[in-house]
Amino acid sequence: MQARRPLIIPLALLVAGSITTPLASSQDDDKVDYLTQVQPILEAFCYECHGEDRSRREADLRLDIKELAFKDLGGFPNIAPGDPADSELYIRVSSEFLEMRMPPYEAGTQLTEEQIETIRLWILQGAEWPEADEAEEGG
Repeated sequence: MQARRPLIIPLALLVAGSITTPLASSQDDDKVDYLTQVQPILEAFCYECHGEDRSRREADLRLDIKELAFKDLGGFPNIAPGDPADSELYIRVSSEFLEMRMPPYEAGTQLTEEQIETIRLWILQGAEWPEADEAEEGG
């Protein structure tokens, strides 16, 4: 019985790993679509302060126009395709610190964990944003 005991722990780890790995990888493999998944989040939570209305715009940042959403913010990117940890957008929506988190606490609305994860995966997958012509054709 002593000889079989050392196999129990590695076997348990193997089984546990096989249970969690497919779920995690399937989430990462599902392609996040900007138009149907990301843009609605930005419209609902971000455009009020980072959209078309110049009088309401904060931090001179627009998230409704591709070129402006991807701009450099003085040495750090707002959206760094492939790298959520280096993307100010993701850093701000996922911050644990209320004074940094977007939208601001005072706005009375916060993104859900699922919405934050959608933004993270979109950036991780390359932050694809269709050109204006493609967006018009698609909808």
